[in-house]
Amino acid sequence: MLWTLWQHSASSQIRQEFKVLEEQPIGTYVGTIETKPSFTYRFSENHKLFAINGTTGVIYTTSVIDREEVFYRVDISEDVPKGSYIKGVSATDGDSGQNANLRYSLVSGNSLGWFSISENSGLVTSAALLDREIASEVVLNISAKDQGVQPRVSYTKLIVNITDVNDQIPTFTQSSYHVSFVEHSPAGSELLVLSATDDDLGANGTIRFLFDPETPSSVQNLFRLDSVSGRLSTAVELDRENQASYLLSVQAKDSGLPPLHSVSKVNVMLQDINDNRPVFYPVQYFANIKENEPSGSYVTTVSATDPDLGRNGTIRYSMTAGDNFKFHINANTGQITTLVPLDREEKTAHQLQVRATDGGGLHSRAQAIVTITVIDTQDNPPTFSQVIYSFVIFENIKLHSVIGIVSASTLDLNTNITYLITSGDQRGVFAIDGATGVINAASQIDREEQAFYQLKVIAKGGEVTGQAFVNITIKDLNDNAPYFSHAVEHVSAVENWGTGHHIFQAKATDQDDGSNGMLTYSLKQNPKGLFHIHEKHGLITLTGPLEVTTSSYQVEVLASDLGVPQRSSSLILTVSVYDVNDNSPVFDQLSYEVTIPESEVVNSRFFQVEATDKDSGLNGEIAYDIVGGNAGDIFGIFPDGQLYIKAELDREVQERYHLLLVATDRAVEPLSATVNITVILEDVNDNRPLFNSTNYVFHFEEEQERGSPVGRVFAEDRDFGPNSEVRYAFETPQANFELDAITGELTSTLKLDREGLMRQRGAAVFSFTVISSDQGLPKPLHDHAKVQVYVRDVNDNLPRFTKDIYQASVSESAQNGTQLLRVSASDVDEGRNGLVHYQIEEGNEEGRFSIDSGSGQVALVGGLDYEATASYSLKIIAVDAGAVPLSSSCMLSVSVLDENDNSPSFPKAALTVDVLENMRIGELVASVTATDSDSGDNAEIIYSITASNNHGTFSISPNTGSIFLVKKLDYETQALYRLNVTAKDNGRPSQSSTVPVVIHVRDFNDNPPSFPPGDIFKSIPENLPLATSVMTVTAQDTDADINGQLEYSIMQQMPRGGHFTIDPNTGVIRTCREIDREFSNLFELTVKATDQAVPAEFRRFALKNVTVWVTDQNDNIPSFVSQNALVADTTVVVGSILTTVMAFDPDEGANGEVEYEMVQGDSDTFVIDRYSGDIRVASRLEPSRLVYSLTVSATDRGSDRRASRTELTVILQGVDGPVFSQPKYITILKEGQPAGTNVISLDASSPRGSGAKVEFYIVSVRCGDKSAGRLFTIGRNTGMIQTAAELDREQGSDLYLVGVYAIETEASQPRTQKAEPCDFRALSMCPEGASGVEQ
Repeated sequence: MLWTLWQHSASSQIRQEFKVLEEQPIGTYVGTIETKPSFTYRFSENHKLFAINGTTGVIYTTSVIDREEVFYRVDISEDVPKGSYIKGVSATDGDSGQNANLRYSLVSGNSLGWFSISENSGLVTSAALLDREIASEVVLNISAKDQGVQPRVSYTKLIVNITDVNDQIPTFTQSSYHVSFVEHSPAGSELLVLSATDDDLGANGTIRFLFDPETPSSVQNLFRLDSVSGRLSTAVELDRENQASYLLSVQAKDSGLPPLHSVSKVNVMLQDINDNRPVFYPVQYFANIKENEPSGSYVTTVSATDPDLGRNGTIRYSMTAGDNFKFHINANTGQITTLVPLDREEKTAHQLQVRATDGGGLHSRAQAIVTITVIDTQDNPPTFSQVIYSFVIFENIKLHSVIGIVSASTLDLNTNITYLITSGDQRGVFAIDGATGVINAASQIDREEQAFYQLKVIAKGGEVTGQAFVNITIKDLNDNAPYFSHAVEHVSAVENWGTGHHIFQAKATDQDDGSNGMLTYSLKQNPKGLFHIHEKHGLITLTGPLEVTTSSYQVEVLASDLGVPQRSSSLILTVSVYDVNDNSPVFDQLSYEVTIPESEVVNSRFFQVEATDKDSGLNGEIAYDIVGGNAGDIFGIFPDGQLYIKAELDREVQERYHLLLVATDRAVEPLSATVNITVILEDVNDNRPLFNSTNYVFHFEEEQERGSPVGRVFAEDRDFGPNSEVRYAFETPQANFELDAITGELTSTLKLDREGLMRQRGAAVFSFTVISSDQGLPKPLHDHAKVQVYVRDVNDNLPRFTKDIYQASVSESAQNGTQLLRVSASDVDEGRNGLVHYQIEEGNEEGRFSIDSGSGQVALVGGLDYEATASYSLKIIAVDAGAVPLSSSCMLSVSVLDENDNSPSFPKAALTVDVLENMRIGELVASVTATDSDSGDNAEIIYSITASNNHGTFSISPNTGSIFLVKKLDYETQALYRLNVTAKDNGRPSQSSTVPVVIHVRDFNDNPPSFPPGDIFKSIPENLPLATSVMTVTAQDTDADINGQLEYSIMQQMPRGGHFTIDPNTGVIRTCREIDREFSNLFELTVKATDQAVPAEFRRFALKNVTVWVTDQNDNIPSFVSQNALVADTTVVVGSILTTVMAFDPDEGANGEVEYEMVQGDSDTFVIDRYSGDIRVASRLEPSRLVYSLTVSATDRGSDRRASRTELTVILQGVDGPVFSQPKYITILKEGQPAGTNVISLDASSPRGSGAKVEFYIVSVRCGDKSAGRLFTIGRNTGMIQTAAELDREQGSDLYLVGVYAIETEASQPRTQKAEPCDFRALSMCPEGASGVEQ
């Protein structure tokens, strides 16, 4: 597999190619790039598979490479907008020109068309809305193809994992269900199992079943619905005769945020069974028939009912006793007729028993009794005084109350008449006195159940009967409150509706009659006064514009009747406000300016604009686009306003872009806003200062004066500012020339002599390199050019060797023909005078060496033996070709070298080192030393780390063997390093040996403890026992030993009081004081975790906020705060509120909600409202009574209900009462006195003498214009006022006005007197021994 890797320095990019096999272990050597001193090298992009040593240029693997599994992976939410950033893929091509011009495309995997890729940049974006339920993972195959004549292609995969959002509504398998079910099946019988599906994941797809609020709670109580399985069963036995069918609305709701739900209907039909017997009404029948009436004459008809269905409810009649040979009964209709004429002298009265039987064989429990009297013209049946009686009564009258009297008489004076109700009262509401005909109430009468009764009354005198009808009309009392069909309603409104727009039609009903059932409507809760309701019709309209920022309003509608006492009920109406697209998007700035370096890579996001839209929904969702100034399509913008780079930037092409952005909402008729953004490209030093020639040649005549011009070099840099400022310098210092750093002018520094130069340099030409450098940061860029300066001269010099003595070495095993070295002599003259020939003059007596006369190359022509001759000394002469030859000589010393047959040796087989993890980079870790028995280069040793350097953590000096730290150590990441150090000599071939070095990293306390992110919240009930475990907080410390051992403490508790403690070792928080929600429902703790490093000043810690919520328990009894006595006028109107009793319960929710009940007292005269505590007058007060004594209970609504009682004395206002001893009472009381402290004594006496008994009552306690509750008590007989609670001047008041009444207890009519309000002043401080003063 071929990987193209790029190395970066501050001045250039170079390309090299390496090959590596797949499946190689981590750390496998890949290759080494060419490096230069002082340069640092890195990859242009972060690679997960490779790493490079920035100094040495060594590339190695950092992961096991699988050729088939090199791919990209990204997680994307399925609700991202179209055009959103997915991933940028990038390929490299080591070619140039069109051969490196890449084009990207989606090869496969995009069959859904959800994604697109930029052909030029490789940027993958969403091209459509995603749907995880269709595909949760998409694997895109992406190709990168160059544009060469024979294009080459590479492939990769982009795996897009689409994460779930809650966008699927749970769906029932049926829109409605129909269940047929036998009545009276046992509770718990299964009706059906509901099923619903939700394609979302996790909580978004977890379904719970519940009853929809549309199903009345009374119906819900009859059934059970398992929230998990969907099993619907009965909660009680159901009776078809009570209700034949039920329509249930059931929700399937997921657990997403916010949750989604759907509703299905379940129609439950009850099947009839024969569970009811026929019932006769009336049970007794009386009929008169004249004697001698023909056969078939009608007598009477009996009637029975059976509420069962079909055959089970079909009734047949039969006679079970009586003269069945004289009478016949129709089995279907119950009609009784005669079979023969009847004879009165034979029998005056006949009695029949009739049975009713249903189709299922059930008989009536009670049989009908039919009494038939045979009369003749001489009989005188009883005659009622009226054929029809009419009575009018009020509902809810007392039992046994007389309703009216019926009366019948007969001409037979000796006959006693008895009365009987035979029909019209099947429920037995009325009773009649059989002897007197007095009709009274036998049970509770409710007009709303039946408003009119017609009774048939029989008067029986002897054997004959008479009948009359009694009409009873029930008059209404206001005993029913108005009723809304739903306690909660929801409506939708649009924000731009105008004043007067109809919102909702409220409709309540009242079963009462007349004014008791006439309703008026009002708004008990009217947010911001935006709504109005028609008092009579209940139509709710707008009074002003709605605000879409308030997503919904809650309006409380009150329906009140006109009865006495007045009754009412309320409806909560939720008005949801929907948006109108009336707001354009608004950018958070009027314009933007951003500066980015021109080196920003393609597809990188560099700036985000933001616009807001006050509208909601699609009207408030914003899309962005670039509509101007984007020359070359250089920039793009994502749906979230992120600007990104679509093509490579180059400041040298364009320095500044003025983009015009538009933000548009997604409404049907969209609104938009534009903004200007200026993008300034900051220059990056990416252009070298290039010389206009790579090789400068100058000719300079000798003997010119110092400072004479030689020539000029010039370089140009396309960058800007300091990046383009060029400076010139020699690569190496030049003694003979000077280079102007600014202009590039080259001048001489001395007078040049060609012969001298030839003698000194061997040539009459200067060759050197000049460097051009810009002033860019962090490192300047450079260019190089070669400069040659030729100096002309005359021929006047002898040949001269470059050295007087030459030295060469040769191995004793060298072959004949081996070249040792080339001696060189030069003649500064020109032409033949400078042509030199060489020869060996002395030292070659054995003929082992030869020299090339033209080149001076010395070669071996005979075998050498180091042990025989270790060195040779040759004299060589050089002769020019002049007319008169001139010559010179040199010596060549040849050393015979021994072979390299010894390897370097380490003194130890292994080396172990301990270091602290806080060691500084550059510090010495250890030193290794090896020795070599050879000599010369064979004994020169070079050290290197050859394996397991762990990403270049350590480096070694190649000359000394000293190991240094080059990367920061981290004990928690790696505590052990194993290196192989190799010592290699410079022999040919070289010899080497390796020693293992083990480095142990010792821990340093460099990591503070850390808690999990986010604050901690815990809910606990109040009144927990002491030392109860509340929660456990834990922190982590990645250090070792005591550096990672943690101790916990609580730094701060609010409110103060030390309610909690923490175990220092485990972090368990426990209670250490009583937890009372009424003291505080919220505790805030600051927990500290500290490590145990030594010394203590090196210890590190972390803090965590812990919030403890306290939930309520019903641990407080309602306490009455209203006074236990009041004064009433005897003329108070019936139905008016006399007083309001109030009790306070400091518990929360239902535990603190109080209901009132009158448990003792005159309930006919007073009634109490269960919820408000209002006591109303139900009937006129008796003027002759002195007081009414009531007992009222206050009960909270907690699961374990708690109650208290109070005595309430109602004093009737009277005149000529007792006379107080003072017109006004004033006293001073010191604050902080315990309850029961005497305050002042009141005295009053009757004008009728001292024998009259007087009692005292406190009827009010006020401070300012407010009631102060039960702060004082009074002795009923003594008049001594005492404190009922400890008074605090700072928390309450410094002045209390106490209203006191005195009454005569034995008077025949009310005699009362009110004392002027008593002034009680509380002093905040009193001198020791001081006491209250009574005046």
